Amino acid sequence: MNRIVKGAVTALATTGVIIWTPQNQAVAQAPTGSAVVVGEHYESSGTGEITLLPNQIYRTEEQIEKEEQESENALAVQNAAKQKIASLAASREDRIKEEKKKAELLRKKRLAEKKAKQEARRRKAIAAYVSASSGSRDRKILERIVEAEAGGESIRGRVLVANVVLNRVKSKKFPSSVEGVVFSHSGSRYQFSPISDGRYYTVRVSSGTRKAVSMALNGDDPSQGALYFMERSYADSSNVSWFDRALNRLFRYGCHEFYK
Repeated sequence: MNRIVKGAVTALATTGVIIWTPQNQAVAQAPTGSAVVVGEHYESSGTGEITLLPNQIYRTEEQIEKEEQESENALAVQNAAKQKIASLAASREDRIKEEKKKAELLRKKRLAEKKAKQEARRRKAIAAYVSASSGSRDRKILERIVEAEAGGESIRGRVLVANVVLNRVKSKKFPSSVEGVVFSHSGSRYQFSPISDGRYYTVRVSSGTRKAVSMALNGDDPSQGALYFMERSYADSSNVSWFDRALNRLFRYGCHEFYK
């Protein structure tokens, strides 16, 4: 942009601009910033004084290179800022994940500690009325009835059945020994069907059942205090009706439903 300071005329050009003042004519060379006066009265009047400002349309190679460098520098700063923001976001995300991981580990640790305390209390209570030693009569009876009732179930399913027997031993509603609970009957009607049909005497106790019984005797108790269980599809209809009417259903696991 070329501007005449005295004369109030402004002109724009790429290679050159002819600028008229009231008394003089001048050629303003935008690229070089020079001016050639073409008027006989210019020197005496002084009204043709010209000030050339940088031409925004026509740029020298130096200007272009400078602008390109400035653009590259600005882009570099912008990219660096983006990388910094991305790095901070990634760092924050990693920190959140780490905090969640620590919180989950702490939660599991507390649950494990709570379970260990519960098992210790349960184990102490069991020891008061059951002989848990290997080869004891209580243990053998418990292993055999669990095998007969739940031999086809998972380890957890067998642990549940073992705990029903142990819960009954502890309850005042039932006999206070494993043998008394397992062989409890009213006339010829036994509490556990494997006693009635003889399966109790023919089963072969598996290593899985021994493991399940050992877990139960050591305090592992997911039974929620269950005192009864049944396999609905095989139970007598009158028994099913009584279970549903008189007892509180707790949950189902495997083929068995557990009640209290």
